Amino acid sequence: MNSKPEHSIHLENLGALVPPKEFLLDNSEQELIAACKAGKRVAQKRIYELFSSKMVFVCRRYTNDMEQARDFMHDGFIKVFLNISKFRGDSSLETWITRIMINNSITSIKKEVRKGIKVNIDDVKLSESETFDYELERKQPISARQVIDALDSLPIGYRTVLSLYILDGYTHKEIGSELGISEGTSKSQLAKGKRLLAKTLKDKYQ
Repeated sequence: MNSKPEHSIHLENLGALVPPKEFLLDNSEQELIAACKAGKRVAQKRIYELFSSKMVFVCRRYTNDMEQARDFMHDGFIKVFLNISKFRGDSSLETWITRIMINNSITSIKKEVRKGIKVNIDDVKLSESETFDYELERKQPISARQVIDALDSLPIGYRTVLSLYILDGYTHKEIGSELGISEGTSKSQLAKGKRLLAKTLKDKYQ
């Protein structure tokens, strides 16, 4: 009979736990982290409650399928709880969790992204500081929902690089390392992605 490892994390079971009063309101981040490192399931549940609603939308940036985003988030939290002992407090807990969510999402789609990126990097002549004018003559406000819909319509390479660079603050060097592409390819995907996003928004909403 197969037995589950002692360190297994099953998020579906966390919802059945009723956290004690001290975990409900004013716990400091340090107390929650210490309790989580000690294997306290109620602390895991509280961290999940605090960050899951935001993290699902972090994962959503890297897929246009909400169910897949939830899967990415679920797997990401398992990695969070299995690796919480490695958290040293060099950043906020939210920043650390966000990085794990992004890394997990990128790992899940990396092959698809690399397959979708077809660029002749010898033609890339873009500098890190180069900017582009994407001003739209807005006849009506463009909502966040419309921007997300436009992002979803982009090829996966453009969408992923745009999300990493603009939304999550990665450098082209970091993007190249994450996706296994050159910095030049990352810059090219960003530039083309910006142009196509602006054109999509203009065509659909102007």
